Amino acid sequence: MPQKELSVSHSAPRRLWLGAALILVGLLAALAGLYWVVYKDWQDEQRDALIQELLWLDQSLQLHLEEHQRWLDNMEDDLPPQSPAQRKRFLAAAQLLQRESREIVAVQWVGREGAVQIDSLGREPHRLSGAAYDALWRSEKLGRLSYGQPYVGPDGRFRFDLAVPVLEQGRFIGGGRLGYSMSGLLQQQVPWWIASKYHISLIDLEGRALASKFEQAPPRGTQSHQLSFDPPGYGVMLRGISYRTGIGLTLPVLSVLIGVLVVALLFLLWRIRRHVRQRARVELALQREMSIRRAVEDSMKSGLIAFDRDGAILRVNRAMCELTGLSAEELVGQRLPYSFWAEEDHELLMAAMHAMLAGELPEHGFELPFRDRDGERFEVRLYAAPLLQGERQEGWVASMYDITELKKKRLALNASHQRFLTVLNGLDSGLCVVAGEGRQLVYANPAFASGWGGFDAEGAYCPLLPGMARGMDQLATTLEYSPDRGRNWYQLQYRGIEWVDGEPAWLCMLVDVTESRVRAARERAQEERFQTTSRLIAMGEMASSLAHELGQPLTAISTYAAGLARKLPDDAARSNGVGEAVQAIADQARRAGQIVNSIRAFVKKHAPQLELCDPDLAVRRAVALAQPMADKYGMSLLLAPAAGGLRVEMDPVLIEQVLLNLIKNAIEAMREADTLRPVVRLHSEVGARFWRVEVVDNGPGLSEQIRENLFTPFYSTKPQGMGIGLNICRSIVEHHRGEFGVSVPLAGGCAFWFTLPLYQGE
Repeated sequence: MPQKELSVSHSAPRRLWLGAALILVGLLAALAGLYWVVYKDWQDEQRDALIQELLWLDQSLQLHLEEHQRWLDNMEDDLPPQSPAQRKRFLAAAQLLQRESREIVAVQWVGREGAVQIDSLGREPHRLSGAAYDALWRSEKLGRLSYGQPYVGPDGRFRFDLAVPVLEQGRFIGGGRLGYSMSGLLQQQVPWWIASKYHISLIDLEGRALASKFEQAPPRGTQSHQLSFDPPGYGVMLRGISYRTGIGLTLPVLSVLIGVLVVALLFLLWRIRRHVRQRARVELALQREMSIRRAVEDSMKSGLIAFDRDGAILRVNRAMCELTGLSAEELVGQRLPYSFWAEEDHELLMAAMHAMLAGELPEHGFELPFRDRDGERFEVRLYAAPLLQGERQEGWVASMYDITELKKKRLALNASHQRFLTVLNGLDSGLCVVAGEGRQLVYANPAFASGWGGFDAEGAYCPLLPGMARGMDQLATTLEYSPDRGRNWYQLQYRGIEWVDGEPAWLCMLVDVTESRVRAARERAQEERFQTTSRLIAMGEMASSLAHELGQPLTAISTYAAGLARKLPDDAARSNGVGEAVQAIADQARRAGQIVNSIRAFVKKHAPQLELCDPDLAVRRAVALAQPMADKYGMSLLLAPAAGGLRVEMDPVLIEQVLLNLIKNAIEAMREADTLRPVVRLHSEVGARFWRVEVVDNGPGLSEQIRENLFTPFYSTKPQGMGIGLNICRSIVEHHRGEFGVSVPLAGGCAFWFTLPLYQGE
């Protein structure tokens, strides 16, 4: 890190000077380019002006020639001038035209075959020939106004003619002719402000000058432009050549000024170079010192941050930037509140910062919540110290490190410990740890303290029984005991372990085995009931078989006895007692048959016989049958019947059996629980579509476990119960399309109820 900064310090001035030289060269190149662009723009501007003014001049000359054409058209009516008056008017008009347009050298009336009959200059008649007659010849052939080819006049200058034909009955009789001097046309019609800037001339196709404004030679190396001069045409071009003009003093003066400034800049750069070298030596030493300080700061894992007395950030190290996710440029210069503060924590953080700026520094630092660039919260522990400049305090320097993971681990460890204690304290089984031979209590949960007789779980010692203490010499032991003479049973299991400090200890677990013992006893009783039921089933099958097998012999005995009684004489039967014996045999046979039929009817399965009847009568008969049992045990049996006139389709015998079974169960439950002032209440009520009966007692009620297993086959809480009575009752009610259930009244006890649908009629 220091070597890198050192190389940067040496190479930076060279790069700066190279950059300055490149900038200076670029400046000179830019100035040269500027000069060239300005010169090109000036040239383009001069050329554009030349073209525009030459076009204007061409248009002006054309308009001037068009005026002469109109003059000839107007004079066509007076041609040919035959009378003296016509000749006089023609000459006056011609002379006036020549005075106004000095470029016209001749105004003539020319007859056939080029004979000049009238001349504005008063010359003798003569004949035109060659190029001088070309315009008239063309007008004769074309029958309209025409220009002739340029030709050299008598004065040695180039001329061109304009002629208009005069026809009489379609026959050419002559024409008017205007002769133009090309040099005179330019001298008269080219304005001075154009002639002062440009050399104006007329040239032919070969570039030969036919006429010019001035007789001087055209300038060379300057801009020029030429246009077709039509009329007269025939390859005559109007050419303009600009005179050489200076660009002015502004650009040279500006160039000299820029040159002076460049020289001054070079001198200043040379002076600055000497000063930079001196500063470079000083900065090199400072950079070495700063490199060492920066390396020390960046090697630290703790974040460093320096504040001034107002809380503005002066400096941060790399660890601080990594903590917040912000660069040093983003952090330096920030003022309260900082960007790495969460809005919801501003009050807490401002209080901590004010305390630090006031010099109130806690011994263990500040524990503060920050957030990074992505908004994720993290916590730091911050320590601060004064930042001194000599004897004066300039601010504060704070170091901090991230305690987020440490705090999470501490909280997770504490939460895990709390969860572990919550689980242990919530166990129904008792747990305790006893350390060493001194039986010092290390831990005990509430279940162990309550199961062991109510000792203090926060105490120092575990009150082990002497026999158990002697048994603890073994590695692992299991003991069972009852603290209340068999009402509740506990199992104590303990084994030797090594505690967290490496010392030997005992782990004891106390389990309530009362329910398991009761369950085992119930299972044994249930097994006995199963055996009894099996025997009853076997007896039923045997009784059914005996009834079937004995039915025919008994019928035969009865038949034979009746036949024997009819065949005996009356006196023999009376004298010897034979008749009485035979009658006794028949009677005993019939009685035996009735007994057999009763047994068969008892064991035979048959469907309930439903009939339309008043359910209140069945309730009253069931109460009457259960009243002796209630009186025997001193219990009150109360009846609250519904309004009369009801009709329900039911088997009254089976419904009486259901009611009798429920009343009997209530009486037996209250008798076993020794309930004070036991009462059994039967009350019925009528709904919109159902008749409902409830059998309510004020006994001990039903526990949650009993209610869950209430309709489990062969499950019973009675010592001699078979566990099928309630199932049979529910089956009978459901066969009648009703519902059967149990509920717990708020006053205590138990309430069994069932409903039967009312008869709705056809």
